[in-house]
Amino acid sequence: MVASLIALSFGASAASLDDIKISGFGSVGIGKSNNDAGYAGYTSERADTKQDTIGGIQFDFDINDKAKFTTQLVANGRYDFEPTIEVAYLSYKFDGFTARAGKMRTPLFMYSDYLDVGYAYPMIRPSQEVYEHIIINSYTGADLLIPFSIGETTLQIQPFAGVSQVEERDSTWGEVDLNQTVGLTALWYVDDFTFRGSYVSAKTSYSAPSNLTVPGDYAEHILDDKNASFISLGAQYDNGDFLAVIEGMDMQLEGRYSDVRAVSGLVGYRIDSVMPYFSMGWNKTTDNDERDSAVPGTPPELHFAEQTLNNFERLSYSAGTRWDFAQNMALKLDVTYVDYRDTSGGLVGNINTTDGSINEKNSLVYSATVDFVF
Repeated sequence: MVASLIALSFGASAASLDDIKISGFGSVGIGKSNNDAGYAGYTSERADTKQDTIGGIQFDFDINDKAKFTTQLVANGRYDFEPTIEVAYLSYKFDGFTARAGKMRTPLFMYSDYLDVGYAYPMIRPSQEVYEHIIINSYTGADLLIPFSIGETTLQIQPFAGVSQVEERDSTWGEVDLNQTVGLTALWYVDDFTFRGSYVSAKTSYSAPSNLTVPGDYAEHILDDKNASFISLGAQYDNGDFLAVIEGMDMQLEGRYSDVRAVSGLVGYRIDSVMPYFSMGWNKTTDNDERDSAVPGTPPELHFAEQTLNNFERLSYSAGTRWDFAQNMALKLDVTYVDYRDTSGGLVGNINTTDGSINEKNSLVYSATVDFVF
């Protein structure tokens, strides 16, 4: 796949080197937890070098002065570094707006556009409480980028539509298709402030795989043909020295699957090339009553496991620092304490597979990365 992209970039007779831009990014990480609950993917078994390690390369092909094709190839340690094309889209600049079509990042959060580019944000990873439950990193469809000048400020509206999918590698249920995905994102730039809001709706389509550990008809009852909606709000202040970011989201899926509300915040202060920061994150399911009674025909132990996994709350505190020690390179250190609030925290690894009880009340995770761009 990499060879094909490189051959395309250098071998296309219609393009010159001046029409091609190649850039890249990466993170080399290591981390460990004090137990096996699995927060941020880390356990106590060993120092893990995969969870926060990633590399990517982006190709931008200028077709003419208005049209461009962009594609991005990413190898993520969480998925054993198997290369995947994360974005591949065509954009065209009209007078007053830009139209794009293809595979693009789903614009849900403050950091969605560059979620894999660790160098682009201050912490090692965006809030697990807010970002972890939305594992739809991209969609295939079309959008419009429409900027408006309002006095000395800029408002950008981004309507989009298409289809998406929760991939098997991100789900214990297998693949879940999200059809009729329609959304609207707005970004407002006001001096040192950035405000962001997003709304997305979709319809699920699901067929249980044969190797699922729970009965297929039960899984399809939970996930098939359900209406889903998502709303997020965020704000950032950055004057070059002081940084403050806050984000909140509410996710709802019709039926028994967990509806989640979450919020996170971060403050940091730059001292020359070093920025210490502190952050907090919280999430909680808001529809526990949906799971008070069992799905007809399911055994009691399955109902108990469903409640243990899907009725949860979590509160995290992180302290860390970022050091830009060289051009286009940053070292980050982070310590995160998470309180599961007498629940499983929504983590499969925090549930005892023998009796369904909760293994851990809290976790402490230590991690470090070196992020870079080129």
